[in-house]
Amino acid sequence: MSESIYFLNDEQELLKVCGESKIIESVQSKEITADKSELMNDTLSVSVLDDKKIRDAAFMAVRENDDSFSMYKITADSDPRGRLSFTGVNFAVDELHSFIVLDMRPSNRSIKQVAEQILGYTNSEWRVGYVDPTLPAISGTFYYLSVKDALKQLQTFGCEIVFKCKIDGNKITDKWIEIYKQIGIFSNKRFVYGSNALEVVRQRDRSQLYTSIIGRGKGEEVGDGYGRRIEFTDIEWKKANGNPLDKPKGQNWLEYPEMTALYGIPMKNGSKRKRETVLILEDIEDPKELLQATYENLVEYSRPLIQFKTSVLGGDSIGNTVTIHRSDKNYHYKTRVFSVKIDRISNKVECGLGDNLNTSSTRQAASVQNSVTNLAETKMTFYDSTEISKWQSDIIRGAHGGAVILMSPSDYPANHPQRGESRQPFQMVWMDGDSIQTSSHFLVANSDGIGFIDGDFYTSPFKTAWTIDGKFNADFIQTGTILADIFETSFNKLGDTLKLISGALQVENDGLKIMELTKRGMEFWSGSKSIGTIGTAGEPFPDLVDQDGPVSMDGKALIVRTDGDGDYIALSAKTGTGMILGNGKGMYLIDPNIRMIGDVVINGNVDIRNGELRIDGQKVVPGQGGGPSPGGGTGTGGYPPELTTDAEKYAWDWWSFALNNGYSEEAAAGVLGNIQGEVGSSMNPNTAQVGGPAFGWVQWDGSAYPLVGSPTWDGREYVQRLMAAAGIREDYTTSLAQAKLIEWSMYNGQWIGQVSPTTVAGFKAITSVEQAATAFELNFERPAAAHPERQGYARNWYNKLHGLQASQLVGEEGLAHLETLIGRWIGNGQCYAVPAEYSGFLGGCGLGAGTKYGLTHVIGNTSAAADIGIAYDWAAVGWQVILNPTYEQLVVGSIVNITRGAYWGGWFTDTTYGHTGVIRGLENGRIQTYEQNTEKGQIVERFDREYRGGNQISSIVIPPK
Repeated sequence: MSESIYFLNDEQELLKVCGESKIIESVQSKEITADKSELMNDTLSVSVLDDKKIRDAAFMAVRENDDSFSMYKITADSDPRGRLSFTGVNFAVDELHSFIVLDMRPSNRSIKQVAEQILGYTNSEWRVGYVDPTLPAISGTFYYLSVKDALKQLQTFGCEIVFKCKIDGNKITDKWIEIYKQIGIFSNKRFVYGSNALEVVRQRDRSQLYTSIIGRGKGEEVGDGYGRRIEFTDIEWKKANGNPLDKPKGQNWLEYPEMTALYGIPMKNGSKRKRETVLILEDIEDPKELLQATYENLVEYSRPLIQFKTSVLGGDSIGNTVTIHRSDKNYHYKTRVFSVKIDRISNKVECGLGDNLNTSSTRQAASVQNSVTNLAETKMTFYDSTEISKWQSDIIRGAHGGAVILMSPSDYPANHPQRGESRQPFQMVWMDGDSIQTSSHFLVANSDGIGFIDGDFYTSPFKTAWTIDGKFNADFIQTGTILADIFETSFNKLGDTLKLISGALQVENDGLKIMELTKRGMEFWSGSKSIGTIGTAGEPFPDLVDQDGPVSMDGKALIVRTDGDGDYIALSAKTGTGMILGNGKGMYLIDPNIRMIGDVVINGNVDIRNGELRIDGQKVVPGQGGGPSPGGGTGTGGYPPELTTDAEKYAWDWWSFALNNGYSEEAAAGVLGNIQGEVGSSMNPNTAQVGGPAFGWVQWDGSAYPLVGSPTWDGREYVQRLMAAAGIREDYTTSLAQAKLIEWSMYNGQWIGQVSPTTVAGFKAITSVEQAATAFELNFERPAAAHPERQGYARNWYNKLHGLQASQLVGEEGLAHLETLIGRWIGNGQCYAVPAEYSGFLGGCGLGAGTKYGLTHVIGNTSAAADIGIAYDWAAVGWQVILNPTYEQLVVGSIVNITRGAYWGGWFTDTTYGHTGVIRGLENGRIQTYEQNTEKGQIVERFDREYRGGNQISSIVIPPK
């Protein structure tokens, strides 16, 4: 799936949506609790790249389907290096705990009616959604408890509740609950061990298994109390009549014969007897209803509980009933998903399948009800109460089982010397089993101190580890960490002493500290002065940047550094040779033969004294080179031959830009229909409103509600203000600059989403030309009155531009001229001379570089090849510039200018000047060029280069033919 995390503030208003590229981890855990009096456990754990917009987020949400979200209240967050981590629980559990139900006493009301009455206490903040129509009517009391606790109580009547919400625009617009008899459906999903189930482990519970139940309902009213309980003795069931089991009249129990045959009590004659229990259902007054409820409980009681732990690929939804198979152990079950742990990035799912063995809810509820009823109906003697109090005391102390026991003399065997009648505790015992008899390792705390017994508790010796007066036996220190203020030992015969002082490890020689282990690493001392450290923490080069960006060494390098001026780090294989790093004194490599093997990048000046810089024997002459420049996606630059008028070419400028920035052809045409409606059939971006404050393709108007700054009646000034905010450097009157500004405005307040599609993403994917024209008009332009004629304009532009391809072959005469110069030195021998010769030959700008074509049309710094696209006024000579082009935007015959420090042809370009050349071909996803001053020396040669993305190329300059 394509994952997104929605972050919201304390008002539950949307702060930001983080897409999958920003998400490091997203783990969602859900569990249908075994105890029906508890709501579903639902948590979300998220880590994303650091973003100041969401650092103080209070809620987060994930989309479950097209109509609903699961939202979580953030309960914990942290900000480890470069990321933000959040942990949250389902927001409904927290929110509904703060609404109070005062007094509700429904009688024979549907669950939906009861739920609506409960949620009425939220003042319409929450509503009831879907409710299973087969759920029974209920009666009960809800008195001064929270809405959350009221829903928990409602769930005990045999239903399961889920919480949902809807995010629309930038806020929560709906919150509701859904109530099911059982969450989930019967799914076709199969989990097969060794295929989509990575492991299958079965756990089985045979406790509380019965194949026959005597069902008893509410007691009959007699006088001022209740007498004999209702039974179903006079009700007859026959399987032949469609009943699930046979039960004749006169029989007060219901048996499941098939389960008795499997799990009944084995008799000496070889038969099986039913396992029977009594079930009291206090709230049932009708014998038929009692029989049905007894049957439903018998289905649960008559089989072992089975739970599967499995890790699956592509898990099913929580609550669904699926099939699970492990053939080597003959596991073939239809079972329910009661818990899921979903990694929403990798789609790996850990499932809990089967019965939640934490406690079967049905058996737990019935057991508690029986126990309470029996207690209410049984009279107790003084002796009974005394024995029960002893039993309770023993249970609390652990005398009848448990891993901990608070022992008294009465707990010892009769013949043991410590046996006595006193029940006063004198020692605490922890053990590795569930009783003294089943354990072999014991930790004992008594008046002697704390110690251990291994073996038989009553006969094995007690070994004291820590006496009552505070003496610790070091024989018991076998693992772990010792924390002390001072720890000291001598470890050699040279006078060196190892000390542990307040957590710092030190080495002293004759009382002087020579080394200390601190958070900086190993710190070395001379007298009272710290010389330096060896460690892994810190940033010795905080400003270091390579071709991939800032370089961090903290925790990633073994760092050796000194602390003061005049100190040195020296590495030497023999006297007079090696490497010296001096704090404030420079770095020295001392050897008559120094070799560097591999790629070398030098950021900074290189001063070669009394020598020359050569590449493969060719002397390098300083001169013009290459470098980067900002920009965005544009069209290919060439125009289809079918387009001849200026209006058509202006339209193509937007069309090609839009398609390269994710717009469908229909969306691009919809915008063109509105551009024509705003500036007329000329399609000229340099159009101001006559007598009004608007300017440009879409007539940006800052007179009332400007996106940036204060209101202004000067449309040209307003457009330039917007472009400054958007970082657009091109001439504000050009189609490229205004195409970029339309794209920026879509995401910065101009698009209001009042009609469908309401989102920019939805608009970009639109498939109807007419709908696109209307949507852009009402969501972006927002005129006082609608203009349906724009739909026709949009359709005309779509019909004209659909399927056209821009010309990718220009400058043929110039390419033919460069072909005649192969193998020759031209101009000053630098790379700059190739585009200088090419542009001058075709009548473009004069670039100098030692050619006969002197500098002309200069508007910027001409020293760097990377800046050729922005250093000259190319538009004045009819040439077009595309900054940071994609491969599809490259044009045969264009000048290609390579970014400073970019990887190009197996080497990195100059970090001051960059590099340049001319494109002669575009085949096999690569770039064929003419270049000079390369790995082949200072001559013109043909090359076949790898394309590595728009950031590799600062610009291309395209001749008009």
